[in-house]
Amino acid sequence: MKATKIFPALIGILLLVSGVFAQTKPSTFFIVETMKTKPGMSDEYVKSEMEVWKKVHQERQKLGKIAGWTLYQVRYPAGTSTAYDYVTVTSVNGWAGIGEFYTGWDFEKIGKGLTKEQMAIVNKTETLRDLTTHQVYFGEDFISAPNLGTVIPTYLWVNYFKVPSNHWSEYYDMETKLVKPVHIETMASGKGKSAWGFYSRVMPYDPSTYPDNAVTIDFFNKWEDMDANIDYQAALKKVHPGMSEEYYGRQIEEARTMLKAELWVRLDGI
Repeated sequence: MKATKIFPALIGILLLVSGVFAQTKPSTFFIVETMKTKPGMSDEYVKSEMEVWKKVHQERQKLGKIAGWTLYQVRYPAGTSTAYDYVTVTSVNGWAGIGEFYTGWDFEKIGKGLTKEQMAIVNKTETLRDLTTHQVYFGEDFISAPNLGTVIPTYLWVNYFKVPSNHWSEYYDMETKLVKPVHIETMASGKGKSAWGFYSRVMPYDPSTYPDNAVTIDFFNKWEDMDANIDYQAALKKVHPGMSEEYYGRQIEEARTMLKAELWVRLDGI
């Protein structure tokens, strides 16, 4: 079922590989939370996520409350003036999965494997970081290179877009019918990106605060893959014979406005 049919009023025109915005069946939703660490607390925060909270998420996964969880560091942009330094992405199955995410937080059950010291870390999480945003995205589409099943991508280029009101269908067709085939062709070469995903915002709906309503992600296994020598001209010629680069680029630019891009680095996940 498509989010554009479920939430016409909420989304209007309407992001990851378990927890890495990968689309599965049933429909996958992603709960994206951004974190700004307190001064001097970055290392301690990451340790708390990887050594303590990861265990909590694993227990919740066993209970069927979530499908996956991943922790990312935002490599670019970075600095004291940025709104967040880290991102956690929790994948859930179907619309019902969003509701399940907010239940089952009984630490007598999910924290049974934690030591007293680890529970103390859970209880002081708020002193390590601020939760700056809490958002929900829908997985519209996802494709991967043949080798993705054995390698979890480390680097993610996350691209944020604003799609004009009443033009979602045109934008959707551009991403899935015009651009997606080119991604498939370039990935077949074994160079460059290892996967590509397309996601739409579900909640919250507040264009003044959250102007983006669409996200695409380019996944890369290694740092050098982001600088691979890809022959996009040959790929375009093969996939869309007779289409000029100018026309191809114009169709992309006219369908949406790119607002920003971030580079995320995967630190851990389940």
